[in-house]
Amino acid sequence: MVGFLDLLFPKRCVNCGRLGGYLCRECFSKIEYVDKPVCPVCQRQAVGGKTHPGCQRPYGLDGLVVAARYRGAVKRAIAKVKYKWAYDIGNLLVDLLVASLWKFDLSKDVILVPVPLHRRREKWRGFNQSRILAKSLAKKFGVDLRDVLIRTRETQSQVGLKRDERKKNVKGAFALRQAGQKKRRSFDFVASRRNFAQDKIIAGVIGENIILVDDVYTSGATINECAKVLKKAGAKSVWAMAVALG
Repeated sequence: MVGFLDLLFPKRCVNCGRLGGYLCRECFSKIEYVDKPVCPVCQRQAVGGKTHPGCQRPYGLDGLVVAARYRGAVKRAIAKVKYKWAYDIGNLLVDLLVASLWKFDLSKDVILVPVPLHRRREKWRGFNQSRILAKSLAKKFGVDLRDVLIRTRETQSQVGLKRDERKKNVKGAFALRQAGQKKRRSFDFVASRRNFAQDKIIAGVIGENIILVDDVYTSGATINECAKVLKKAGAKSVWAMAVALG
């Protein structure tokens, strides 16, 4: 059924511009899927997407889920979400992920955590595309979403940076979210309330199998920094999940 908004603003294929939907059948058929799971560290073939034993690090990722290559229609669809505020395209991206999940050796008991934007970037954009994807996935599979991470400083865009530059750019840029508290006269009381709030957040991470959700996985620098924070807080395992592999 065609809605009123569809009549005013008809959907066009993000790749070729054809009317009818965000991705026409012809362009959909040209999507380059990641046929075999890969290790998040070396990006070589890995059984079920698990990190190779030789690539494992104490605070590193335990696996990677990706659906397609960051090219063509998928690349343009992600750009539409990020820069054109067409965030309803997120449903299309979620469907790509869902169709690929059978390939990966994921735990059944998981929680989803979106990779955060800095508050100024999110305020300017109006939304966080990673949170949109995570919410849709959580609803579809009936799992928890816990928005427990924040970006503590506004980093330079990773686009165009070399691998070592990407790591340096995001190093120490993430932390566990602090629950907001009202100001009190007693500093000790405020401090104790903040510590209690932080303890509640950590308790929601300890022993959990966490999947970090983002739109694109390239070098893994950003998600690895997030994984480090979660692992140090006591997470049992941390996987990355992204629509596209860059």
